[in-house]
Amino acid sequence: MNRKKMMPLLLLAAGVVVLAVLLVLLQWSQSREQQAEIPLCDFSVDAIDQVSYRDDSVEETLIRQGDGDWVLQDDPTLPLDQEVTGSLIEKFATLTATRQLQPEELAEIPARSDTPLMEFSITSGENTRTLTVDLANDVADIYYVYDENDTVYTVTQTNLAGLCKDPKDLYKAQTLTDKTIDDVAAMQVGDLGFTQTDGTWTLTDDPDYDLDQDAVKKMANTVCGVKTDWTITAPQADSAYGLDTPDVTVTATFTDGSELTVRFGNLADADTTLCYLASSGAPDLVYEASADYKNAFAVTRESLQATEATAESAAEEDTIVAEHPVGGKDDYADADQEE
Repeated sequence: MNRKKMMPLLLLAAGVVVLAVLLVLLQWSQSREQQAEIPLCDFSVDAIDQVSYRDDSVEETLIRQGDGDWVLQDDPTLPLDQEVTGSLIEKFATLTATRQLQPEELAEIPARSDTPLMEFSITSGENTRTLTVDLANDVADIYYVYDENDTVYTVTQTNLAGLCKDPKDLYKAQTLTDKTIDDVAAMQVGDLGFTQTDGTWTLTDDPDYDLDQDAVKKMANTVCGVKTDWTITAPQADSAYGLDTPDVTVTATFTDGSELTVRFGNLADADTTLCYLASSGAPDLVYEASADYKNAFAVTRESLQATEATAESAAEEDTIVAEHPVGGKDDYADADQEE
């Protein structure tokens, strides 16, 4: 073959060899780095039964109960997301350092601070591992970390990010009922009573009143679908939350004869996108939930009357379903939103 024609092939082959060598070197380097990592915790995840952490804004202790679930020491009835909490415990169990500093190196680092950035305490049975996160070296992207024996390690800053979680980061959202709109036989919203029969809602005291079905369904779906943002496990008196004179009280009566009453109170003090609410299913608790839930019940008899536009919209949807028998009005609505 012509030597000139061979040259590109030889260059390509040489390039492939170089890339292969670089890949091997990269993998070897990463392997060396991983082997060099120094474990900071001698306990397995399953062996840890208590973790405490503190920084300038949070100080909490997590305790593993006999059933394996984690609770907050100061608020054991607060519902925690066990998956999220378990992931946090795993991060503590797998903490590693990049280096252990030798005695002769200690003079080269800043003196230990009286106000550490973070403190961790990891307990397994009678054994406790204590780690104090001191000053940061932002140039090297590390923290200097001291253990209970004053041994000093360097730990990458990303390894310690997000370990001091606020309880709200561990909170598990609560639902007020496991019932759905199909289980609701009747609903009382303030002075307005509603009855559901075969999927159609009517005013209890005026069955012939032309109701906006979508608006009533929204209220029924809302009372069944509330998810809380927070649980106040030791609430003050109802008056502290506006629940003594609630903005709206909703009672759903289900087909099995059970009832759920929900009272919506003031906007939350710390976050006005949330409001306080109380549920008859948990009378000793107060919840915080999206204020949009409360807005769904800002209705009157007049505002719930089906308008001509509502009737025309419903007729149009029925026509669409008739013209497109393979799909349905929900399919059309989804497609319309995509456009």
